[in-house]
Amino acid sequence: MKEKILVVSILILGLGIGFFGWREFKSRSAEVQEPVFVNEWSSSYLKNTENKNVFLSKIPGKLKLVYFGFSHCPDMCPRALLDMSSAVRILGEKGNALTPVFISVDPERDSPELLAKYVKQFPGERLIALTGEKAKLDRLQAAFGAVSKKVSNPQIEGGYTVDHTVFLYVMDDQNRIVATYPGGTDGKTLADAIRRFL
Repeated sequence: MKEKILVVSILILGLGIGFFGWREFKSRSAEVQEPVFVNEWSSSYLKNTENKNVFLSKIPGKLKLVYFGFSHCPDMCPRALLDMSSAVRILGEKGNALTPVFISVDPERDSPELLAKYVKQFPGERLIALTGEKAKLDRLQAAFGAVSKKVSNPQIEGGYTVDHTVFLYVMDDQNRIVATYPGGTDGKTLADAIRRFL
């Protein structure tokens, strides 16, 4: 019985650490890891801002910098997209090998048309925004160890927000996660850390 309680406690703690879309993770340390193959990335497709199917494994670039968020996010998502764009710029010519990818966890509101307008607010032309069916997005998030949850909030547009994991994931051209960075990691830190993989 004690063992079961311990396992449940660890799972709850893990979700608590990862499930913080409404607050900034203060650590700036990067987690470079053993490459983890993501089968869902290798076999899934989503819709781009032109409403066309995009196979994730066919996204160009030696590396992809992936972030799960949503367009109505008030703080962490815009911050992440700015940091991702900044990292590409700071990397200069090497930045051509890095593709930032924004995947919406709010398909109810984030249509391809809306995402097309949303991404125009951020500098650079390499940012790819994607959306899709909720079940497909849920499976993809699970493959990354990410989570999101719709939360009622009558005071904002649509009547809800979405709490979500705010990590940035570096994918290589073999559909593997090779590093993970906490939300709030600035563009220079991202660029310096990612440079080792280019």
